[in-house]
Amino acid sequence: MEFSNTAVDTVEIVPSMKSVEFVVDDGVYRAEYDSSRDKLSIAIIAAIAAADQRNPHELTPLHYVIDTEALDKLFAPTVSEGQRNGSLSFLYEGFEVTVSSEGVIEAKPTENT
Repeated sequence: MEFSNTAVDTVEIVPSMKSVEFVVDDGVYRAEYDSSRDKLSIAIIAAIAAADQRNPHELTPLHYVIDTEALDKLFAPTVSEGQRNGSLSFLYEGFEVTVSSEGVIEAKPTENT
């Protein structure tokens, strides 16, 4: 897997997310975060803002696109079951966003971006 030479700095609103990197081979921006420390909905906003080099306040509110409360609960660790398995994809701000239960966020620019 080849990464670009420069990683996009992540907005500092998600302490567990160190950077958003562009994966050349896959044509996606990829970020990792810790779901036990940070909310997925906030991590998505930070990742998209970093990938698109924009201020998070300039983005369309994420809750206009997806139920953020349900999203956060879906991928949050549970006391009885631990981490749930799965992934979810949706369109947001010119990216196809895929989130996984492993704490990975991928954002692939759409054709119109």
